[in-house]
Amino acid sequence: MSSAGDAGRALLARGMRKAFAAPWLRALDPLLLGVSMGAARSRGPAHDRLGDLYRRDGGVRPLVLGHRGASARAPENTLGAFAAALDDGGDGVELDVQLTADAVPVALHDGTLDRTTDLAGSPIRHEARELDHADAGSWFRGWGREKVPRLAEVLASVPARTVVNVELKGPTPRVLGLERRVVEVIGAFPDVGVLVSSFHPAQLLEVRALAPALPLALLWHEHSLLPLRTGWAAPFLRPEALHPQSSLVDGALVAAAHRAGMRVNVWGVRDDADAERLFTLGVDGLIVDDVRATRAVLARRLGLPR
Repeated sequence: MSSAGDAGRALLARGMRKAFAAPWLRALDPLLLGVSMGAARSRGPAHDRLGDLYRRDGGVRPLVLGHRGASARAPENTLGAFAAALDDGGDGVELDVQLTADAVPVALHDGTLDRTTDLAGSPIRHEARELDHADAGSWFRGWGREKVPRLAEVLASVPARTVVNVELKGPTPRVLGLERRVVEVIGAFPDVGVLVSSFHPAQLLEVRALAPALPLALLWHEHSLLPLRTGWAAPFLRPEALHPQSSLVDGALVAAAHRAGMRVNVWGVRDDADAERLFTLGVDGLIVDDVRATRAVLARRLGLPR
């Protein structure tokens, strides 16, 4: 496409983002979300592929997952951070996955390696063996060298029944095969409770086509475009869970999702008071930086050992 065409497309995209972010339009969010949840419900109950994951401590209770591991006290998306989250009482971890130049899924959040490793540039420009020798830990105070782990290494490192939320970063060109490679790796670890999430419905549809029984979760945040932040994809995608940002969660959303047969796992939890609010609303799980603190909030509510 010509440079003029590129500029026009970029201008149109900016205009759409601005229009969808208009304050008056945000007032419609609850109504549109209700419509989406109602449409999802009308398609009948979803398969409850997540039910067993919530059976803990002799009953069913909300899950506490470490966001990029125990990222409040450990270098994010490393084996050390994932182990720390479980040591802190977490039921599992959330991680971000991208591909290397040789199509190996690795745990990394940013689009580049610059912030959290001693390498630079996109992971797609490096082979997995290079990331095996990168230092992804020393940037975090009190920690030494950690590698950029492969998804297979993470799944191999956790005990059976650990919940691992694998977030697909993207979107990426289909030719790169992120969804296919992730599904292949997950298939080798049937004892791990894996849930695949994404902000991009097209990625989740690809995973659904590749592995129909693999549980999916639809992500959105407060700055998502209106169609995404009001769950428009839920009726045809039928995810097992919704993963909204905490600031968007209220009792109406939780109730509507549950009526439609979907769990609600929340990220972006601000503090203990916010965790308490969300547990009171009846959410099914929290994805948090400080696993130890959130687990303590849950223990106080349910009388669990800390």
